[in-house]
Amino acid sequence: MKTQNYLILCVAVAVVVMLTILFVPGVSDSIETRLLTFLSTNARA
Repeated sequence: MKTQNYLILCVAVAVVVMLTILFVPGVSDSIETRLLTFLSTNARA
């Protein structure tokens, strides 16, 4: 895969995720919960 195609794919995935978070009600809460769980599990003291 060429670099240009990879960058286009990354931008497309980011836009789809952003639109999903904005317009699907429960998804943002689910993502926030998973992110907080991940961060609290892997936090270093």
